[in-house]
Amino acid sequence: MRPVHLVPAGVVLLALGAIAAVAQLTSPAAPGPGQASMVPRQVAVTSAVRACPPVPGGGPGQVAFIAGPPAASSSGASGQAELAPVPLAGAALRALSPISAAGPGALSVLTIPAAQSTVKNATTVLQGWSVTASGTMAQALEAEEATSAGLASVRCGEPGSDIWFVGAGSQGGAAQVQLDLMNIDALPASVDVDVITDAGLVQSGGDTAITVPPHQAVTESLSSSAAGSTVVAIEVRTSIGRVAADVSQSSRDGTARWLPSTAPPSTQLVIPGVPPSGSTAGLYIVVPGSANARISVLAITAQGHYHPFGTQTVDLPADSASYVPLASLGGTAALELTANVPVTAAVRVPGSGLGTYTAATTPISEQAVIAGNTTGSGLSAEIVLSAPAGPARVRLTELATTAGVTSSEVVTVSAGHTLTAPITLPRNAKHGSAFALAITPLAGSGPLYAARVETQGQNTVVSIIPAISALTTITLPPVHDSYDAVSP
Repeated sequence: MRPVHLVPAGVVLLALGAIAAVAQLTSPAAPGPGQASMVPRQVAVTSAVRACPPVPGGGPGQVAFIAGPPAASSSGASGQAELAPVPLAGAALRALSPISAAGPGALSVLTIPAAQSTVKNATTVLQGWSVTASGTMAQALEAEEATSAGLASVRCGEPGSDIWFVGAGSQGGAAQVQLDLMNIDALPASVDVDVITDAGLVQSGGDTAITVPPHQAVTESLSSSAAGSTVVAIEVRTSIGRVAADVSQSSRDGTARWLPSTAPPSTQLVIPGVPPSGSTAGLYIVVPGSANARISVLAITAQGHYHPFGTQTVDLPADSASYVPLASLGGTAALELTANVPVTAAVRVPGSGLGTYTAATTPISEQAVIAGNTTGSGLSAEIVLSAPAGPARVRLTELATTAGVTSSEVVTVSAGHTLTAPITLPRNAKHGSAFALAITPLAGSGPLYAARVETQGQNTVVSIIPAISALTTITLPPVHDSYDAVSP
């Protein structure tokens, strides 16, 4: 046994006293009230990353994205942005060069090649794509995987350590459920996956401690975990590192649909962009904790507040994912959920195949950007803006792929109301081309939630993209002297 050396208390006190004396001599005086070091500081974003999942079926695809705020397009700002492949772990593929984007503040729609074949046995291997930006190009970065026409089908997400998804189970029409994990960092990540269905928490030992190597991807099938269920909720957690995650579902006819990630469980949620539909929509609610939930549901419509379930609450058991039929809301709306315990939720809107999803999200800070929009060929787009508390004044800016072609307007959303505004291609832009939309709450606005809804024909919803903040600055907490790290 190694000997234990005891340090006399007097020696420790003497050492601490010496440290304090040196600190007094070498450190500046403690900042007084109002000094900059004691208040949060706003600094510009100089580095940002996104991850786009593999294209279903392995064919070529497109990524629509804006790197840099729109105002930077004419300022000669510096920085760079590029797409790079994220292959499946262990796949022996030929190296691909990164795809560079246009200048800052301009919409780029870049084509990504079809899935490659392995060098040894010519097996087709799907791969994701990372979007990295630096300098001014990192500000307000937003990217979506888009169809050949430039219509966003799924948002390219940020890497994180706790990500949630909610969607249909096999009894709800999801024949296949696939999870894509992408690690675009330089260190490996260790991932645990929890699945909750209407039968409760699914025990799945094979989904624990999944290793995702640096700059590579791992694909997991969750179909067996979703078997026999109406609703499936998926939590992706990392114990080491971080990953970007995406969940796709396929119906029995092979039609694939992406699930948008949901806001983390909370006692208050807002689900934006719930459009009307010809048949009953579904509200999917997850109660991940050990306590039962009592939930009040409020619809925020163009006419004001509306209680779709009257005065009744929705009572759900702990560790469950439940389906609640959602009758017509009288128009496009947002849903506000208030619960006694943390929950998360999504809405499934009927349509072709599995339909379309919108999910709980957070209010917009600074601005949000939706890069992949298109009109023509029977498609029409609208932005759904909801202000659950105070009124909001919002600037809507459409940006075309052609440099300098933009249009802008300011709209007002009354407190406790939802406003639906059509979005169109800017004047002088090429007909049928893709365009981006920037959503900017103006000073003094209350909390604002938004979603882009794209329809085909009269009322067939083909895509819903909940709006997420695209920051140009971040807040650094105040810094002050501390001896917290000093120990004998």
